[in-house]
Amino acid sequence: MFSLILIAFNALFSVATPDTTHYDLLIGSYTKEGNPGIEVYDYNDASAKTSQRYVKSNSNASFLAVSADTKSLFAVTEQPGNSSVSSYALNEKGEYVFLNSSLTKGNGPCHVAYRESTKTVYAANYGSGSLSVFKTENGKLLPAAQHIVYTGSSINKARQTQPHAHQVVVSPDQLYLYVNDLGTDRIYQHRIYADGLVDETPTPINITPGNGPRHLIFNAAASHAYLISEMSGTVDVFRVDNGSFKLLQTIASDTSSAASKASADIHISPNGKWLISSNRITTDQLSVFSIQPDGTLKKVLHQPVVKMPRNFSFDPSGKFVFVASQTEHRVQKFSFNDADGSLTDLHDDISVKSPVCLIFVKTEAEVDAEERIKTNNITLIPPTAPIANYVKYVQVGKMVFLSGHGPDKPGGGQVFGKLGKDLTLEEGQAAARLTGISLLSTLKGLVGDLNKVKRIVKLVALVNSTDTFVQQPLVVNGCSNLMVEVFGDRGKHARTSVGVNALPNNIAVEIEMIVELK
Repeated sequence: MFSLILIAFNALFSVATPDTTHYDLLIGSYTKEGNPGIEVYDYNDASAKTSQRYVKSNSNASFLAVSADTKSLFAVTEQPGNSSVSSYALNEKGEYVFLNSSLTKGNGPCHVAYRESTKTVYAANYGSGSLSVFKTENGKLLPAAQHIVYTGSSINKARQTQPHAHQVVVSPDQLYLYVNDLGTDRIYQHRIYADGLVDETPTPINITPGNGPRHLIFNAAASHAYLISEMSGTVDVFRVDNGSFKLLQTIASDTSSAASKASADIHISPNGKWLISSNRITTDQLSVFSIQPDGTLKKVLHQPVVKMPRNFSFDPSGKFVFVASQTEHRVQKFSFNDADGSLTDLHDDISVKSPVCLIFVKTEAEVDAEERIKTNNITLIPPTAPIANYVKYVQVGKMVFLSGHGPDKPGGGQVFGKLGKDLTLEEGQAAARLTGISLLSTLKGLVGDLNKVKRIVKLVALVNSTDTFVQQPLVVNGCSNLMVEVFGDRGKHARTSVGVNALPNNIAVEIEMIVELK
């Protein structure tokens, strides 16, 4: 029999993935309107659709930071008299729960960053022009280990009479901490020690007087850094080499005639081709630049957006851009054209009061498999008896090995026939889905609650095919898609798909499955 198998090598041990990926969109806000401060939305990167999952009360959560493993969240409280940073941990339901808060010692924390290697938290305090450094223990913030107060001023007598630390950035190599100070027109470069604490005598990187440096971002290669200055409305491009900054270009972001600008945020697209900056008050727009091979910028266009676009963000796919309006109480969604840098309003705003910070997080949120089965109208069937001398499953520790199942119809009987002759591709996919339902029915009979499944490990699928039919992988997607539909990311699996010239009783598909339990 196996001499006649049509092996579909292109699908051998392939990983079944859905067309969409779900993220959490975390929105941090000012809270004078009575809103909670942190609002978390489910985000679909194929459609840009969002739906609120839950909220957390955190006063004036104007900036957030999430660890690379997504297990820790840190939020500032930008509030006089109670200036602090709070820590949250991701629970089994995929929701952040409050752990503790620690005072910054400085006033008005407006930005927070996290150093992965030492689990250290850094906060920029705008009001006091200072830096706070926190060590953590089991995710909780310890009392501030360092509070470094900057000194000095610059040429704008209305806004630069004292330091105003606006952002903290950990360098990509995690060797330096950069603090942008609007009040002194400097970027303070601190060497980071092995324990996460910093050298308290930083090296200043001087910016053109009166510019008011605000936000800094590195490219993926860490060869270039881009600084948006609030008061001049310009972007400075630096060549970076072992912590040394060399200015290559200064280009206007805000081209209005206003004497004092109000530029705010800056981001690079996930593919590294585009840079966007935001301009508030004077123009309320995004400025789109293409990044040239030498790292310099070429302006492409200006896009009008909601009022007061303090913060914005590309989504992880780079296909969409979200813009937070601090004064219009909404987050505007745009599709982004990677070919020419243009943006198109989706007219699908998120209603949020005083939004400031937007962060997309890929989480491992726990999917309720039993609820998914109900809401998606999936009808399981009574487990059937084996048709020969074998058992339907064998459990070894936390692993369950399910024998080959067929496409059992809900009312009895099975789907018979050969792909490429008797059945269309769509009918084959439906048969594979029925086979998946049969597998889940047997599995539920064993474990009782499908939420006990840690993940679907592997499928081995046989497709009853003619010699010329070569779309076995597409047929088996009927089962693979079902597993992701029910279990989310836990349903993604390794897979083998092969074509055979015959199956028992001429059924269309036979699939076996390996499952890991919790």
